[in-house]
Amino acid sequence: MNTSPPPFDQLPQAAKDLADHATQAAKDAAERGIAATKDAAQQVKGICHSAAVRAEDLYHTASVRAEDTFVQSKQYVRDNPLPVVLGAFTLGLTLGCLLCLSHHQPEPTLRDRFRW
Repeated sequence: MNTSPPPFDQLPQAAKDLADHATQAAKDAAERGIAATKDAAQQVKGICHSAAVRAEDLYHTASVRAEDTFVQSKQYVRDNPLPVVLGAFTLGLTLGCLLCLSHHQPEPTLRDRFRW
């Protein structure tokens, strides 16, 4: 088994072939990466579009419900003005009392009263 190394004059060609092969592999990998990126971008666009459509539908539904609630409450106030006025008065009175009580200073302790 006498294997001799390749002649030195073939080494530059072998190195060039290896470099060409590596360059081609890098180009192929870059093309696959670009294709994968484009596919991912398309998927993200599709997801964003469907999310925007869903958000628009939710906004429209909420808007319609809010408008219906406003119309119903307006009708209720027209039909029952006295309970609404009494309720508003009671709510205002309660909030006023709570605000007054929150500003009340605590009673000083015996020690605090007789400090010099």
